[in-house]
Amino acid sequence: MRKRKNKNYIYKYLVLLLIITFIIIMNNLSIIDLNNISSNIFYVSNKKNNIVNNTEIKELKKEIEELKEINKINSVRTDKSIINASVIGRGTPYWNDYIVINKGKKNKIEKGYAVMNKDGLIGEIIKVNKNTSKVKLLTNINNSYISAKFNYNNKDYYGIIKRVSSIKNELYLDNVIGELDKNIIGKDVTTSGLSSNMPSGLLIGKIIDLKEDKYNLSNTIKVKISADLNDINIVSVIGSK
Repeated sequence: MRKRKNKNYIYKYLVLLLIITFIIIMNNLSIIDLNNISSNIFYVSNKKNNIVNNTEIKELKKEIEELKEINKINSVRTDKSIINASVIGRGTPYWNDYIVINKGKKNKIEKGYAVMNKDGLIGEIIKVNKNTSKVKLLTNINNSYISAKFNYNNKDYYGIIKRVSSIKNELYLDNVIGELDKNIIGKDVTTSGLSSNMPSGLLIGKIIDLKEDKYNLSNTIKVKISADLNDINIVSVIGSK
């Protein structure tokens, strides 16, 4: 009887020892696994932060380069009022219609002023608040008329921009009077200075096609917009002094 009891004690002791050993092993594994998981989380988080930081740095460098280019252009416009600004909003759902900039009445911006980026005209001011302004883009399908001109054979030709193809980034300069030919293709089209507060000589784009009306009384000029209106960050607001 006593031997059986001793055997039971031994079995119980062995089982208890096995359980304790199992718990110790599992605890050690958990610690190792948790450490590994923690390390992996830190690695992924750190990598993600590096990607975000690199993206932010690239964007900042891009904006600095744009500002440098704009300042180069602005340095030759001593006869015009120039205010640099940043884009803080864009029209939704119509991406090609409007942007909002971070300068307004307190910066002496007025309705009708031209808005440019480093490559050329992008639109005009249509609403001015105290600290912000709304800009109607050239690609707005409801674009108000803009008077424009180009020079060919030492003569200025004038027309009105009142149609747009936002998908192709093209404008149509209508009612251009004069005898013209395909040699005008490649010529620069600029603002004429005849539209409200918008100064003359601001680059709009280049001529890519010419069409005469059926009565040969006037011409329609197709213009490729110089500025990339899908990528606007830094702009200059320009008005006459």
